[in-house]
Amino acid sequence: MFIRILIIAFVIGYFVWWINNRVLGKNFKIARVIAVTLVVTSVIYLLLGSLSYLIEGGLKI
Repeated sequence: MFIRILIIAFVIGYFVWWINNRVLGKNFKIARVIAVTLVVTSVIYLLLGSLSYLIEGGLKI
């Protein structure tokens, strides 16, 4: 599970870097909006994934 999270974080980081350098250039307002959107989406995905992992029996107590 943690390897999947690291891969997703790397892909999102590369995507933000690519958009920032190639597409946006010096337009920092749009860059901030895109970065915040990606970060919030990633955090929601991680929270829901962790919750699903715990509920579906990831931890055998």
